[in-house]
Amino acid sequence: MRRTLSRTTVALAALGVLVAPAPVVADAPAPVTRHDLLTLADDEVVFPDMHDPIRVVLRSPVFAPRGCEDQGQVVRGRSRISSSVSPDARRRSVWMIDQDVVRFGSRADARALVHRYRHFSKHCVGNVATDDGEGGDVTLKNRAWQPPRVGDESAGMLIGWFQGGSAEWRRVLVVRVGRTVTVLDVDFSDIRPPRSQVLALGRLAVERLD
Repeated sequence: MRRTLSRTTVALAALGVLVAPAPVVADAPAPVTRHDLLTLADDEVVFPDMHDPIRVVLRSPVFAPRGCEDQGQVVRGRSRISSSVSPDARRRSVWMIDQDVVRFGSRADARALVHRYRHFSKHCVGNVATDDGEGGDVTLKNRAWQPPRVGDESAGMLIGWFQGGSAEWRRVLVVRVGRTVTVLDVDFSDIRPPRSQVLALGRLAVERLD
């Protein structure tokens, strides 16, 4: 699903359900910071063919699956930080790497976010006819992806966005380390993002959270 900071964010924010953060308590975990994010150098190690990438960091919530519905749910946790890396777009190559890091007050809350993605990949496989929010017809191809364990646990999903003869694939890897979850969303034009490279990014993300 195409996103600049953008289509998915705007559409899901409009449709999503806000989840308020839990009240602050004495043993609240330290907030996440830029140091918990992958660096541009990390991304370039995994995708050395990226050309002139631009990186943006902001405090944005995660737009997580809400069952099998064509809408998302906003999840904020106790603290969160996000980054978006956009190289010059080229066919059959990476053109977007988004990362969200969310820290929760409990491991149970962190596991619940991972479960949303696992449920989607297990139970929401198929083609969905939808639109791009501007009247254009779109076919979403939701495909199962159950990645090997990364961190304490992980989940994933694979989504194709087909519109007007063009194709875009997103491979999403969700990794939990303790009470912290990182969501990596890697977008390729025309082809599916390679599993090995997305998993390599996930392992680097775990090193940032250890």
